[in-house]
Order: sequence, then structure tokens, then C-alpha cells
Amino acid sequence: MALPPTLSPDSLDALTELTTLLSRLRATIQTSSGPSGIPGSTPVAGATPNISAASPTGGSLSLKDVPTATDHLKHKLQKSRVQVRGLPDMDRTIPELEEEIAELENKIQMQREVLQRLKQRGAQFTTEESSTTEMKS
Repeated sequence: MALPPTLSPDSLDALTELTTLLSRLRATIQTSSGPSGIPGSTPVAGATPNISAASPTGGSLSLKDVPTATDHLKHKLQKSRVQVRGLPDMDRTIPELEEEIAELENKIQMQREVLQRLKQRGAQFTTEESSTTEMKS
């Protein structure tokens, strides 16, 4: 089943934007705390964020700007939630879905058995036809 055109994988991806926001916030905290830092928050070597790459706008993010900066992400998640809830079968429970899967697997098995019998009949028919043709000759 394909996703509706209004629901793309990008519209469901919140981690990228969240990582960017957290990197910008972390840069602010590290800058404001100075070299002494906050106890227990010493960054791992190589883990210091690249501020200019962390955000399309570049720069750090202050705590007071977090609600404004996260508004877009919040609206994106709300829109995605509504679209996902509108997908077919979202109201069904896992046991209901598992039951349907079992029924479909049984149906597939029965179809394979029918195809195998048809294959055997076809082979028998071909063998009988060739032996009948040889007798007439």
C-alpha cells in the first residue's frame, strides 16, 4: 500500500529537525558555561557540534527561543499524526491484524497446493497426450 501523496517519509521525520534544535541548544549551553562547564556534561572528544552546520540559520539557540523554534516541529508532528490516523486499518488491534495475517497465510498455502495439483495434472495430461499420439503413429 502506498502512502497518500500528502504523507511523505519527510513529513514523518522529526529526528533530523529535533537533532538540529538540540545541537543549537547544546552549543548555547556549552558557550555560556565556558571551559569549566556543567559538572558531568563534559563533551566527548569530537562530539562538539558544528554550530554553522547545526542549523540552516546558523548560530545557537537560547532557552527562551526554544518554544518558538519548536513550533514548526510541533505543527509538523500534529499534521502527521492526523494523516497517519486517517490511514486504513489504523483502528484495528494487533490481535485482529495477526488473525487476518494468519488467514491470508492459510489462503496462500491453499493456493500453492492448488497450483501444485494443476502442475501435476498438466504434466500428466502432457504425458498422456504424447503416449496417445505415439500409439496412433
